[in-house]
Amino acid sequence: MRRHLLPLLLMAALTSAQAGRLEDISARGVLRVGSTGDYKPFSYRPGGGEAFVGMDVELAGALAQAMGVRLQLVPTSWPTLMSDLGEDKFDLALSGVSVTAERQQQALFSLAYLHDGKTPITRCENVARFQTLAQINQPAVRLIVNPGGTNERFARAQAPRAQLSVYPDNVTIFGQIVDGAADLMMTDAIETRLQQRLHPQLCAVHPEAPFDMAEKAILLPRDAALKAYVDRWLQQRLDNGSVRQSMKRWLDFPWALEPLRQAIDQRLLLAEAVARAKWNVQAAIEDLPREELVIAAAVRQGAALGLPEQWIRAVFRAQIEASKTVQRALYARWQAEGAGHFSDAPDLAKTIRPELDRITTQLLRSMADNQAVLHDRTRSAEVAAAMRPLQARALNPIAADQALAPF
Repeated sequence: MRRHLLPLLLMAALTSAQAGRLEDISARGVLRVGSTGDYKPFSYRPGGGEAFVGMDVELAGALAQAMGVRLQLVPTSWPTLMSDLGEDKFDLALSGVSVTAERQQQALFSLAYLHDGKTPITRCENVARFQTLAQINQPAVRLIVNPGGTNERFARAQAPRAQLSVYPDNVTIFGQIVDGAADLMMTDAIETRLQQRLHPQLCAVHPEAPFDMAEKAILLPRDAALKAYVDRWLQQRLDNGSVRQSMKRWLDFPWALEPLRQAIDQRLLLAEAVARAKWNVQAAIEDLPREELVIAAAVRQGAALGLPEQWIRAVFRAQIEASKTVQRALYARWQAEGAGHFSDAPDLAKTIRPELDRITTQLLRSMADNQAVLHDRTRSAEVAAAMRPLQARALNPIAADQALAPF
């Protein structure tokens, strides 16, 4: 008897001739779901780490649970999405995937769970300039898109006269508009609504009336039994309102905490370089006078941003203690290994401390920008979910928890 069995509902939907993909998932005990990790609120992979968060990530987990198997998220990208599916790198894809005729030639789609369309997002002072495709399709307009997906295809088809730039990172692309490197981007209306909340300088242009209409659905291989099961499962979630509730929850998710999470992660990841520099000169890990100077400087800088002194002290004490936890573990390992001099260790004063100063500024500004949500006890679970995915967790999970403890 198999260790992993699909629920009776699934098995009843199968015939022996149809059960290929579903039988594979059941036998494997794992549902492999492709996701790009670059499209909030559907799929986001903070810092390029292992963890994914988002509405479609949650949906994928619920589907795996319904199937009685474990979820495995498989990183993919918009340019490689269809080839990755064709090469059997995953069983299906959930990442805010739009239904297109081109994709339908190669694969199947589930029922649609969202109806959306393309609309512009630009700096707020430029909203009147980009109301129509005729206004956008001009040689002087600098239009930016991410590569390989429906945004690029729409832009090339509908604004061929505009200056089109293909920017590789769909996470930071909106910063290009904020910084004035591009005039606008055309993307799904739901993304423009979210990004205007994350970037106050940006405004979605008529998201209630996009230029076209498209559907979001689960991308599937050409397997009729898998589609039948997924459609039945998804229809139940649409009928009971859980998809709508999930969408609202992820639109309200504290995505603006990302710069704070990055600052904490970057600071902790520097601990290994700090340890190498100290090891080379056999310096003590703990330097209490310097620690107090660092905290005092953070208090002065944070006061100008309206941050409470006690909170600043707690946060930076936690960052310092987390760094020392990493350093002590490394010292213990190097002592056991009889490690010698590290030729690649950076200069503590000239290289590491200026970087720590830069991170301190980002950390304090992010704390100031997010005071309301960080101090809202009703949102503590959301804050924890947004902050937890640290790359430094692989370096030292105890230190990662120490760094996040004040939040």
